[in-house]
Amino acid sequence: MVKIRENGKVEIPLEYAYEVGLVRGSYFLLEIDTDLKELHLERVALPGKKLVEVELVVEDRPGVLAKISGLFGRQGANILFSEAEELEGIGLAGIVVVIDVSGMSGTLEELRGELESLDVVREVTLRPLD
Repeated sequence: MVKIRENGKVEIPLEYAYEVGLVRGSYFLLEIDTDLKELHLERVALPGKKLVEVELVVEDRPGVLAKISGLFGRQGANILFSEAEELEGIGLAGIVVVIDVSGMSGTLEELRGELESLDVVREVTLRPLD
């Protein structure tokens, strides 16, 4: 059991914080369900990573995710999190991917250009995470 200290700040006991990687500079995915009044915290990356959130609208057909993940791999980007959802009734899907670009060979603009050149990609948004 933890107590909220002030304005939404939660103090996690140090032994548990270190155990799950809850340290300065680490990245966590926070999922909030306001209807159920629940939240879920999941570690995505430890400190020292350079993360970018990639949002894509793509054709909803087999092999699309393989094309995209292959492109990331060829560029030296490491996928840390991904989620896909069908955009109902229009033959498209939305994909959100968090990648570590610290080992990438090219620039983000080059990555954007390569993603946009794929025949299955309709929209691309890249957002560096601080």
